[in-house]
Amino acid sequence: MISENTTLVSVIIITYNSARYVTDTLESVKSQTWKHIELIVSDDCSTDATVMICREWLNNNRHHFVNTRLITSGCNTGTSANCNRGFESATGEWIKAISGDDLLLPDCISDNIKYAGNLNASFIVSDICKIDENGVPVADNTVNRGLAYFVNFPTAKKQLKAYVRWPAFLNTPTFFYKKEILNFINFCDEEFRIYEDMAVIYRITEKNVKVYYMNIPTVCYRVHADSVSRNNELDEIRTKEAHRVFKKYRSKHLNLFNPIDLSIYYESWLRFKYKGFKGRKGIAILNKFSLFYWYLRLSGIRK
Repeated sequence: MISENTTLVSVIIITYNSARYVTDTLESVKSQTWKHIELIVSDDCSTDATVMICREWLNNNRHHFVNTRLITSGCNTGTSANCNRGFESATGEWIKAISGDDLLLPDCISDNIKYAGNLNASFIVSDICKIDENGVPVADNTVNRGLAYFVNFPTAKKQLKAYVRWPAFLNTPTFFYKKEILNFINFCDEEFRIYEDMAVIYRITEKNVKVYYMNIPTVCYRVHADSVSRNNELDEIRTKEAHRVFKKYRSKHLNLFNPIDLSIYYESWLRFKYKGFKGRKGIAILNKFSLFYWYLRLSGIRK
């Protein structure tokens, strides 16, 4: 039975040069309607004032939480290792990780706990509200087609196959886990500095743990040019790492004798190996030769 008096949730704020936004992130945790919270800040060797800001804020607000902790690193280790330091130190039954530039909506923890209790879920994804660098809501009518496709599958096995074929963005900032599930998969794969979310989804669904979807917003996701996901200078690094993810996690679940799976190899070749012809790539046209492309289109889905 889930009780606010006994169920401890560890909220882990993952920071790296987050000085501009982290106070708002901290305040959003303080404003949660669920009060039985352990707050952990895990910093990945920030070079700005992030650590100083967090240390002072935690000192002034520690009485609002069951426990607080600030974890720092002497060198920059990447998102996966930074998450792991927070996960390993957490003592709560549930884990909510958030970047140091995003915000939790006031009922984020309460909504997740209530949903988990109703369905006996241990890994939940929900919806996001986008905000700009000033915290102003961004008008966005875009449907997350990848998420809609993924959560439509009723079992972990089928979700794994769907994600192998289309590792779309699944509103990562909203992930809400039971701590025992993260222990079960040995946390994030530190081989990958950026794509910690992809590896977690593969490892959890490989263990036959289903991802549940709660179709309400729980997190404000900040859209700004300095975020890792939008930094154009990291494009080449992201592509190389995504290729390594493909080789380590995706390819072992693809069957060369399955025509749709074979088309995933073709799509991956286009993304990771194809260099173009006479300076032109024409990826949009070449993708139409993929059977999976037409499988999605006939299902009413556009990537």
